[in-house]
Amino acid sequence: MSAVRGRWRLALRMARRDVRRSKGRSALIAAMVGVPVMIVVVLTTVIATDDITAEENLPATLGQAAARVSVVGGGAVSQDPEGIAGGTGAGESPWGRERPPASALQEALPEATLVPVRAGRTTVSRSRGAVDVLEVDVAEPATEGLVMLSDGRLPRTGDEVVVSPGLADDDGVQIGDTVALGGREREVVGIGTYDSVAVSPGRHSLVTVPGSGLLDGADVSTDHLVVRDAPVTWDDVKRLNRLGFMVVSRSVVENPPPKSEQYPELVEWDRHHAEREVLAIVVTAIVLQVVLLAGPAFAVGVRRQRRDLALVAAAGGGPADVRRAVLAQALLLGLGAGALGAVLGLALSPAVVALIPRAVDDMVLGPYDVMWPAVLAAVVLGAVAAFLAALVPARQVANQEVSAALTGRPSRPGRRNGWPLVGLALVVVGLGLCFTRGVRPGGEIAVASGTIAVVLGTVFLTPLVLAGVGRLGRALPLPLRLAVRDTTRQRARSTPAVAAVMATVAGLTALAIGGASDFEQSRRMYTFSYPLGSTVLSHFGSEVDEAGDAAGGAAGVSFTPIGTAGAEQIEGGGGRFVHVWVRSGPGDDWSGVSEVAVATPEELAAWGVEVTPPQADALRSGEALVSRSALDTDGRLRLTVDEESAGGTTSRDVALVGQVADLGMGAVPLGPEPTVARAVISPETARAKGIPYERIRAIAGEVLSAEQLRQARTALRDLPGDQSLQTERGFQETFTLQLLLLIGAGGIAVLIGTLTATGLALVDARPDLATLAAVGAGPRTRRAVAAAQAAVLGVLGAALGVVVGFAPGLAAAWPLTTDRWESPEGSAGGPIIDVPWGVLVTLVVVVPMIAAAVAALATRGRVPLTRRLAQ
Repeated sequence: MSAVRGRWRLALRMARRDVRRSKGRSALIAAMVGVPVMIVVVLTTVIATDDITAEENLPATLGQAAARVSVVGGGAVSQDPEGIAGGTGAGESPWGRERPPASALQEALPEATLVPVRAGRTTVSRSRGAVDVLEVDVAEPATEGLVMLSDGRLPRTGDEVVVSPGLADDDGVQIGDTVALGGREREVVGIGTYDSVAVSPGRHSLVTVPGSGLLDGADVSTDHLVVRDAPVTWDDVKRLNRLGFMVVSRSVVENPPPKSEQYPELVEWDRHHAEREVLAIVVTAIVLQVVLLAGPAFAVGVRRQRRDLALVAAAGGGPADVRRAVLAQALLLGLGAGALGAVLGLALSPAVVALIPRAVDDMVLGPYDVMWPAVLAAVVLGAVAAFLAALVPARQVANQEVSAALTGRPSRPGRRNGWPLVGLALVVVGLGLCFTRGVRPGGEIAVASGTIAVVLGTVFLTPLVLAGVGRLGRALPLPLRLAVRDTTRQRARSTPAVAAVMATVAGLTALAIGGASDFEQSRRMYTFSYPLGSTVLSHFGSEVDEAGDAAGGAAGVSFTPIGTAGAEQIEGGGGRFVHVWVRSGPGDDWSGVSEVAVATPEELAAWGVEVTPPQADALRSGEALVSRSALDTDGRLRLTVDEESAGGTTSRDVALVGQVADLGMGAVPLGPEPTVARAVISPETARAKGIPYERIRAIAGEVLSAEQLRQARTALRDLPGDQSLQTERGFQETFTLQLLLLIGAGGIAVLIGTLTATGLALVDARPDLATLAAVGAGPRTRRAVAAAQAAVLGVLGAALGVVVGFAPGLAAAWPLTTDRWESPEGSAGGPIIDVPWGVLVTLVVVVPMIAAAVAALATRGRVPLTRRLAQ
């Protein structure tokens, strides 16, 4: 053991000397290892900060209470100890499948004080529509921690509110301002937000106290904070589960029960399984990329140390001592660069964590948290990656001819014929994984794993590819011939360089083909809701007429409403919901605004429906206009009216004489013509048959300009309810930006890999460049050689990457684009394969040419003459 320590001590001392001597190369390797480590540390810190544990979330969830209870209904429930996962299906509660009454919780916990926490949505005049509202008595000590203030104070009366930072920023609201809410002015007394109680809020939210009236008439969810001295135990939680309640208990979260006492169906569920698989794939890909990028640097370094290492062998050192000397450099640089990268990552992480909530809407991070095991693992992975990158050069130099190295003559490393077979096997396994498990639903993990296997297998096959390319170089011009010869001869340096570019382009090719195919399917299956250019006003909460008059008056156009059969009437926590369905006909193969519309012939004309005079007379006389698919064989339309209320659900059937009509609203460029409904009845018929309806949509009489849309939206802000203006613009091109980002990211990665390998190759080729200068070659020739070196490495690596990435791309496109559900216009076929040739050509041709130009410009025109031994 002491002898081994002594040998490694000597190797590390030599490594420290060589690192100081070759500062440029050492800095390059350190950057290749340290930058990925820094990125990993920043990402894991952000993930750890965002991954708020149930215990960390207790203040925002419970305040100072012992538990939070929410009503689920639908029978008894099961849940995990954290109260995150669970649901109905555990049998019936004492109230069957209905929601438990409000008094049930107090009866179950008679010794506890219950503090209600209500959440819903309302409209604020200065906002962009509806906002989330939390209504809670903040004067109760148990609620401390529910609201996170960044400025100001909590509200004391119903005339005071706390607004979210997003609402304050977007609408210019400051402390001391007033906003119109619920028919009266309220003062803004604080800026802050809340989270985890009831439904997490969006960017626009506010906090108020009971008695404000803001949630009167709104769809409200009510939770209760449980305040009592005794903790809420796991037995208490399960007892409340049987009554239909979900519970988050402070005691249970801090001291979870053993798995034997938990619900069996939730013990087996692991919500982090997929995350671990993705993490393993990402880590493997990062290590592979670092190994491939750093490999050429170690190969060049070993070539420059051949004589020193040969002296070690001549002095009695064995091959193991020579290998140890090279690997010691890798460990020293890997650990040092990894530690430096970790320090820089930890220094940058607080700034990144602070910036993300400002840059990303609706994102709230938890308390700053560093995943120390991940930081340590990143440093170790950096050292492992450097060690693996140096492994092949170390083995080659350990087997070199000592006499050849001492005299400066080149020695040809022996070939290992088994590696191509290993590579071929990996390629076959990877392709099999891609086209078996990868083409099934949820096969993304299999495709990613198969891609790594194919890339790794191609790395082992790259020397054979380089040998084949070398035979083609005889017919090329001199600069390209020299570059091809150098690439072929120096395979220890060229193989990882070409493989690094190949791995990057392979991943980008797979992403590009999968993404482009998915985008093409979306384009083909896009369904127009309205005719192209139409603007429709939707106003929920009341009739659309007032909103249509306000928006139309501001924009100078008229809005024509149309009724929709059915109704939603919210009354506090309950309400009455009426749904009207078409039961006749073969099925709902339609694309329309609603199932059953309620309108006059004049209103239908404004919506683009061409109604003939006989059809208009039939509609007025009590008949229904129907599409052919909604008509029964006896010529009648059959409707089912379902009514849901607190008292239960009732259902009745309505039959009407139907007349077939074209209910289309106008031709569209792609897909089926949108229809106003499957069936249309008049308002008089709806009232006669007892069918309630709401007028919640209105269409503009002309195409609105951008300025008219802005004026209409401005007029709608001061109206109660939740409204929106939708202009049908057809399928929107969104993939161009993604392709540009893909090209940019891929181009930068290919440039970095190509230029790094080119720089190392030029350092290694100084004797050849000196020979060219000695025989009269000018600066232009030497720059042409440098450009050719970059072009050969870039084109070869990118071309291999496209070939390798094509199969995983096709495999990824298969599950993404194969039809598994029937679309409204019928099947679009599948799989859909769309290859973005422009992206691939850019990566294979344009980016290497840019690298060649950069290499030519960066190459010195004159080089010092160097002694060159006869070979």
